[in-house]
Amino acid sequence: MTALGAGPLVELVNAELALIGAEFATAMVKPAGPFGAVAFGSIDGHHARLDFHVEPATSMCTVLMVSTALATKTETEELPERSAAPTFEEAIGAYPWAAALETLELD
Repeated sequence: MTALGAGPLVELVNAELALIGAEFATAMVKPAGPFGAVAFGSIDGHHARLDFHVEPATSMCTVLMVSTALATKTETEELPERSAAPTFEEAIGAYPWAAALETLELD
């Protein structure tokens, strides 16, 4: 997985978020080791990070959204547990986006 490969994944996330009236605005995408990428951005003014990862032992694809606090770059809060599936499309489709957005709004 490369940072460039995360663009289509963010598009899949935005397709899911559009169903509940939200959008992830990407600010930056970085690689996260040889098997992952991280997209930084915001949803409705709340800073968030999307983690995409492929588990090398199982080839399972995982997605996780993390809320990043404005006060300190090191303070983060994981939202609902990561979703894992054989493909990123399935993992993104199974992620509880509505619950994650509710948690973001509580911050």
